Amino acid sequence: MRLFLYLLLGALAFPACAQRQQPRKAKPGAAAAAVAPTASEPVLVYQRTPCNGRCPVYTASIFANGRVEYDGQRYVALLGKHTLSLPPATVAAMLAEARRIGFAKLAERYTGNTADLPATIITVHPAGKPLHAVYAAENIPASLQGYIDYLNSRIDPLSGTNVME
Repeated sequence: MRLFLYLLLGALAFPACAQRQQPRKAKPGAAAAAVAPTASEPVLVYQRTPCNGRCPVYTASIFANGRVEYDGQRYVALLGKHTLSLPPATVAAMLAEARRIGFAKLAERYTGNTADLPATIITVHPAGKPLHAVYAAENIPASLQGYIDYLNSRIDPLSGTNVME
């Protein structure tokens, strides 16, 4: 019986002594390739969140080729999931505007103490760069507010949402 117990303990202890495989070092230039979006990933995701009133609620996932995967949830003319389109030049201009305002250097959250404000969540993932997401509800810097207004003016007409809402 003791022999069986020793064999059992040895069998359990043996795998614990196995050498762990070390992670491989990335090849030079591989880091940029690893963060670049593929054709099946959006380069920009724009989301407007709910409030206690009649705030438009939707998500628009925008791809480099101009395809827009839209999901209208509340207080928008176009409800549900739809595939829409923007000219690829407009998408390129949206990404250029993000670069111009230094979007990648913005803080991840702009909030305050007000509970009923809608938020805008923007995720930008340009080719060859890591993605950066910003949650904006209050205390929004002027450059980011200008970018939000710019995106609203390009995306809201697709869904039939009033640009001034």
